[in-house]
Amino acid sequence: MLYDKKLTASRLRELRSEKGFTMQEVAKKLDIKNRSNISDIEHARSGLGIDSALKFSNLYNVSLDYIYGLTNNKDNKNLINTNKLDTVLKTGITYNGKTLTSTDIIALKAFLQGLTSDK
Repeated sequence: MLYDKKLTASRLRELRSEKGFTMQEVAKKLDIKNRSNISDIEHARSGLGIDSALKFSNLYNVSLDYIYGLTNNKDNKNLINTNKLDTVLKTGITYNGKTLTSTDIIALKAFLQGLTSDK
């Protein structure tokens, strides 16, 4: 695993507490059907995939690096929400002077998911 699940869990609990949200409220805001999924993440029983991490970072207005414990800086200036990710990848990223194809984007997103999933 490339990140510390316990630190991530602790930060998510802390951020939820700072906002005064219940787990049920967070589940509803993130469109997660079961509150127990939030509990599993906040108690390090489940890993945190990139899609969920983006939702949490948008909700709490912090960076992904902070959530994953890669920095102590909560600054979210580089935060990309999930709705903009495909657009950024299609228009803002080039390799050898060429924009990414749909296949490239799928592969890149799968790679990013792999970086943040349980090993």
